[in-house]
Amino acid sequence: MPKNRLGVGFSPELLKAWVTLRFNPSTICFLTGRGPKRNTSRRLSAEEFKEEKFKGSMEKAARELRTVLFDIVQSTVKSIPKAEKIGVLCSGGIDSTTVLAILSKLGCQPEAYSIGFGTEGDEIEAAAMAAEFVGVTHHVRVLDKILASTAEANSPLDEPYRAACFYYDALKFARESGVRYIFDGLGVDEFFGGYGFRYERAMKLHSDGMSRLDAYVQGAHPNDYVTSRSDLFGKELQHVQVDWNALLPYFDNDLAFLDQMFLADYDAKCRQNFVPLAGFAKSLGINVFYPWLDDRFIDFSSRIPAEWKYEPETGRTKVLFRAAVRDLVPKLTMDKKKQGFGPGLDKVCEELRPLAEDTVLDGYMVSKGYVNGSYYRKVLEKKGPSPIEINKLWDMYTLEVFLDGL
Repeated sequence: MPKNRLGVGFSPELLKAWVTLRFNPSTICFLTGRGPKRNTSRRLSAEEFKEEKFKGSMEKAARELRTVLFDIVQSTVKSIPKAEKIGVLCSGGIDSTTVLAILSKLGCQPEAYSIGFGTEGDEIEAAAMAAEFVGVTHHVRVLDKILASTAEANSPLDEPYRAACFYYDALKFARESGVRYIFDGLGVDEFFGGYGFRYERAMKLHSDGMSRLDAYVQGAHPNDYVTSRSDLFGKELQHVQVDWNALLPYFDNDLAFLDQMFLADYDAKCRQNFVPLAGFAKSLGINVFYPWLDDRFIDFSSRIPAEWKYEPETGRTKVLFRAAVRDLVPKLTMDKKKQGFGPGLDKVCEELRPLAEDTVLDGYMVSKGYVNGSYYRKVLEKKGPSPIEINKLWDMYTLEVFLDGL
């Protein structure tokens, strides 16, 4: 295996997969000296998606789902000492607002915490509206330097993740406000069809003749995927072939394409990219709860037909979940389109350019031929780089900072 200056080995295939998608879907770390990733979250199989489907109307299913949601949150609250303050990371979307509303209805007096980026596209206004609707206190911190905590945030992780700094900043903000018990709304998108734009693109590629696996790899990652022959890759990775069939074995079954994507999104992306961020809890001295990753929620979702989650004809997402919580969130929140947590890429690029000049162009990955310095030089020289180009520059900056911290 190739060795970096720190004696950590790289798996060329897994490293290339990480560069291609911005996450490594394998349970094995691409840094070979680290072995398997630390991850105790539940892994799903195709068989679990074949459970007998819900019998009855969608209205009945919505009522039962609502009961499940309340039961999960209530049982979680029982583990929290009564004198403790409860916080909710609030983006102003349906998932986190639902957690906030249920906690409030249970008499817990939660408080909402939001991170802003000083841009028009951040979610402070939506979060403030959600907090006002529920009737809870809303705390906001606007970051002056959005990438400042990149090194600190990535140091506890097995593999780097470019947006880890924002989640870390949000948890740190809540902790500095005196909160040790924090709820997060992660999970609804994966289990109830929240990524409509990704499904639409992948299904279009498949209908045009592309295999399901290739359509998912390329179509469901529109702002990250680069081809294996991209001039991004240096001589050490140019000819490396990624076995996507082995890394994403979720399409070799008789499930509907949508269910296969739900399975891949959870097992490969959510488990290997988002769930590991829970590792921040230990370093910050907090407890983070993910009610929508509870077994009861996952088991219920496996019984729901795909068409009650995402409607390809209309583009409606999280159909059943919306029906179950429609009175718990503001109408504008219900109508709000899916928005990733973080600043706009223009803001990222503005701060990233001077950081990447030295960190990436003179960095280890370029000097050792894993990636191509001329690719990044062209990105830095462009007045308006594409979303993919900005993301690839951001990924490599994060990786270099991560390696420096080992």
